[in-house]
Amino acid sequence: MSVMFVSMGALGCYLAGTVGQGLRNSGREMPKSLVLLITALGLIFHIIALYISIHTDRGINLGVFTMGSLTSMMVTMMVLLSSLKKPSESLLVMILPVTMLAIVLALLAPVEHIVWNTASSMVSHVLLSVMAYGILMVAAFQAILLSYQEHQLRTHRHTIRTLPPLQTMERLLFEFLVLGVILLTLSLGSGFLFLEDMFAQRLVHKTILSITAWCLFAALLIGHWRFGWRGQTAVRWTLAGVLFLVLAYFGSRLVLDCVVSGQSCF
Repeated sequence: MSVMFVSMGALGCYLAGTVGQGLRNSGREMPKSLVLLITALGLIFHIIALYISIHTDRGINLGVFTMGSLTSMMVTMMVLLSSLKKPSESLLVMILPVTMLAIVLALLAPVEHIVWNTASSMVSHVLLSVMAYGILMVAAFQAILLSYQEHQLRTHRHTIRTLPPLQTMERLLFEFLVLGVILLTLSLGSGFLFLEDMFAQRLVHKTILSITAWCLFAALLIGHWRFGWRGQTAVRWTLAGVLFLVLAYFGSRLVLDCVVSGQSCF
């Protein structure tokens, strides 16, 4: 099966899901189950496209844009699963366009990073990292939506009609943060346990930035539990932590794949 074909299928379904949820957010009649079903179909196409892109004849492709697509797929999956029991489907209007961009970049960009080491320890570390990034990216989108909702309440506007109460939105944010920090802790722990040297020249920036992000998230959770931090304070700390995390992975990988290795990114 062609990676182009399944990628186009994913893009089409994600676009329909974005439009459908956008209509729901504006108060139009659109069944939630239909939006989730269309998005789930796009997710299936996306997973197939990733499988084809990652598993090559030369080994496992962990290129920066492929991993970006994998992370965005994880984010979409987390939101879909969360939407089955919690009112988090409004996040789709922000997440799906980013996911579509990631698919296009993975499809068109020639950057590859082929590895032959497919030991279970390495696979576990990569999966934990992707899941941690995925959950914490969901938290970032949730923080942006929470900030927007607070602004709407202060200005007495309600342009997104499907959002749950503010207290529910804050509870969802901290639930995502707790799960994300647990996964990030396991990811860092598996890195120190299974990788030869987390502070080697090629990994030192990623390690320091990831630990900094972990410290910011941990401080936010402690502040929320001990001092009642919430609202815009929680939003700022969440976005700062995610910024460090994005720089840790995608910034360092982009430099290594595109500059150090001498490849062209586009």
